[in-house]
Amino acid sequence: MLGTERFIDWVKDQYYAVKSDQGVPQAKELAPAAHLIIDAVCEFYGVSRDELYRSGRGDFNEPRNVAISLIRKLRRDDLRGIGGRFRMEKYNSISSIIERMKKRMMKDRGLSRRMDRLAERSF
Repeated sequence: MLGTERFIDWVKDQYYAVKSDQGVPQAKELAPAAHLIIDAVCEFYGVSRDELYRSGRGDFNEPRNVAISLIRKLRRDDLRGIGGRFRMEKYNSISSIIERMKKRMMKDRGLSRRMDRLAERSF
């Protein structure tokens, strides 16, 4: 069991929340993989990856915005990396999405609960 992928996933599940601190450089190694976060969001919302990556000016794509916010929150990935993953050329768009999500979550308790449920999931 020691050294197997299952064991490594168990260690990540057990210790990521405890070590997800800016002062712990190895915390990022314990973070869930971005593709697992994306898969969980797709499953939770019942959407495909293509739907997740789709964007339209002025449209609120909750699953995409949730995935972006979770990747930033849980993994602390940089804005350019997240933008590239979501096929977005401008990384400042990622920053705008994250800020809008913070404001929206303060007003919409349902959205806040959905984000919390996904963030607490074991990846």
